[in-house]
Amino acid sequence: MDEEADDLLSYPFTTEAEPGVHPRYAALRQSDSLTRVRMPYGEPAWLAIRYEDVRCVHADARFSRALAAHRDQPRAFPVMPEDSLQGMDPPDHGRLRRLASRVFSARRVERMRPLIQQLANDLLDRMEAHGPSADVIRDYGTQLTGAVITELFGVPREDRPRFAEWARSVTSTTLPREQVEDHVGRLQDYVDAMVDRCLREPSDDLIGVLVDGFGEGRVSRHELVTLARLMLAAGHDSVNYQIGHCAYLLLTHPAELERLVADPQLINSAVEELLRFEKTDELAVFPRYAVEDMRLGAGYVRAGEPVLPSRISANHDERVFDEPDRLDLGREDNPHLAFGHGPHHCPGAPLARAELQIALGSLVARFPGMRLAVPETGLEWESAGLARELRSLPITW
Repeated sequence: MDEEADDLLSYPFTTEAEPGVHPRYAALRQSDSLTRVRMPYGEPAWLAIRYEDVRCVHADARFSRALAAHRDQPRAFPVMPEDSLQGMDPPDHGRLRRLASRVFSARRVERMRPLIQQLANDLLDRMEAHGPSADVIRDYGTQLTGAVITELFGVPREDRPRFAEWARSVTSTTLPREQVEDHVGRLQDYVDAMVDRCLREPSDDLIGVLVDGFGEGRVSRHELVTLARLMLAAGHDSVNYQIGHCAYLLLTHPAELERLVADPQLINSAVEELLRFEKTDELAVFPRYAVEDMRLGAGYVRAGEPVLPSRISANHDERVFDEPDRLDLGREDNPHLAFGHGPHHCPGAPLARAELQIALGSLVARFPGMRLAVPETGLEWESAGLARELRSLPITW
């Protein structure tokens, strides 16, 4: 790959925090299937932006994540977040993936639904009592996701505020490198202590499920602690911004919101469409390295070159989705890639879906007449991590 800076596009395409799929994605999908880019840190890369190419990069064994550990991988962060599962190739990946999937199995998540529903109801009761206005993010999303994941992993209530601070540091692009490393280390030590307690006093929470796998000899102690830390951090932060942004999409598409109010059974389909349409996940991260020369779409990747798969572009590929820039809560054919694809498909997807279905369905049912309490132009966005996030989402009803 020619590494002359003048030949490479800067990526991400914008540093602005406001939501919206950058128009360059659509333009590039019409002209090229691969584009050379340079991120703020690391070596140049190919950017895959068509749906089929992104699927291929996620699933084809000729693309390796493990090789990234030995390279100056393209990234938006001074320090790339340790990614455990995402950083492995088979067979190690399969060994750890099976344990992660056991934690968030569909059956286990179904048993979690009453707890998630009760937590959501309690927060909505509090919002209603203090109404008729509230902040969906501060009063609902952040508290719900934090309570769910820490409750499931057995984190004591008094530890949750500092835990939340540590978790958010994992994907920050603005905090000093030393602070990120300090917070990640503190979170790792905290989870390590949780594992020690569970080894002494077995529990039936999700840490207990992971420790059972450790006792069966499936994972090392370091793998166990790192996997638990990453699950806790991701479960605490990623679903939170998804709840906030999905609520924002509903509020800024009133006809679709009314459609969901009129037909609550639409919630599962609505969540899938909101995930597809979601425009906060701008960055393509976790590059895959080609292990051999190969064609990818209309392009050609040489062995040793990294490829960044853009899920946000894939989810708006007009070759796959009819009118991709139209939000349609009843969309029937919706093979979106919001949770990835192939071996690295997010093992926490069942829990994320359950949280979104319950959180959004309950919010709409409780406040069917909800609307923004400020003009849309008055909303504040920030881009301080893997995604653009709303600082707050004030509503009234």
